[in-house]
Amino acid sequence: MTQTGRTDERTSSLEDLRGKELGVPVTLPPFDPGRDVPDAPDYADPESWLSLPAHFTTENQPVDVFWVYPTVLSDESTYLMDIRDPRLREKAEWTIVEQASIFDGQANIYAPYYRQNNVKINPLMLTDARPIFDLGQRDIVAAFAYFMEHFNKGERPIILAAHSQGSVRVVELSKDGELLTGDPAALEKLVAAYVIGYSITPADLEKNPLIKVGTSATETGCFITYNTVSDEEGKETEAPTVIPGTFVVNPLTWRTDTAFAPASANLGAAFFRHEDPEHPVRHPHFAAAQVKGNALVVTDVSHPEELPATSVTFPPGVYHMYDYAIFYENLRENVKDRIRSYFSTG
Repeated sequence: MTQTGRTDERTSSLEDLRGKELGVPVTLPPFDPGRDVPDAPDYADPESWLSLPAHFTTENQPVDVFWVYPTVLSDESTYLMDIRDPRLREKAEWTIVEQASIFDGQANIYAPYYRQNNVKINPLMLTDARPIFDLGQRDIVAAFAYFMEHFNKGERPIILAAHSQGSVRVVELSKDGELLTGDPAALEKLVAAYVIGYSITPADLEKNPLIKVGTSATETGCFITYNTVSDEEGKETEAPTVIPGTFVVNPLTWRTDTAFAPASANLGAAFFRHEDPEHPVRHPHFAAAQVKGNALVVTDVSHPEELPATSVTFPPGVYHMYDYAIFYENLRENVKDRIRSYFSTG
């Protein structure tokens, strides 16, 4: 059964959550399906899609990106994002600037708004809050179907890209055979899937053997995943997105081995400021990286002031918020390499 079918089945259990206070580390008010479930997006309406910042190119590119943004909802009362909320729309749009901009000038970026979870129920999204999580999954399936029919039209290869909660959603849907991973013919359209800030385990690959984790810079049809932490002992255990046994791709080598990659291999970090988004602060050779255990450990950080702890969800030394920023230029270069490889071998 497809994810869509299972989602319809699961949404019936929303009523089972009525009156429950869900959330970690603090709970939200008692859940009320009538009050706490906003209307589903209509992807035929342009307002259900992110507007790209004006400084991005409008020239058509030979590849399309389907971007699923990370968590932007973090208030004390709301379970699901209302895509009409202007403040949340602005926060979602900012993820295009500081993360999905690695595709700018290389691929056409499509990003749907969706009913994502509040960060406080993210730790429960695949367990106690699964019926709530599945509402957002249904949105993404619908958005991708609309994207394929009306935007991509089978004319261009596709990159899947996401971060954090967005990556959870892409991985979970891919495990269920959605988003190009349902059969080998569909998978041939996938340049790569950048599901950064989450985990992919051997059990996930057993569920869908068509998913493969990338092991080189030019491989196509593969998934790239990593979670960034400091070298302080035990940091990976404090990272809520790290699942034991996960594969880890080092974005300085694009391999999954444990070889140390020096800071000289880091083409440059990029940190975007809201007051001047067109001119991010750039730091070449920002940090070294090495796969250790279940995480990507960064060392030799040239400007540690760029990596402050900004969330109770991600404590100091868990660099989840900067998974894209630390390796920004390597990610941009890798997008170019994989696109070139796709067309040279296709």
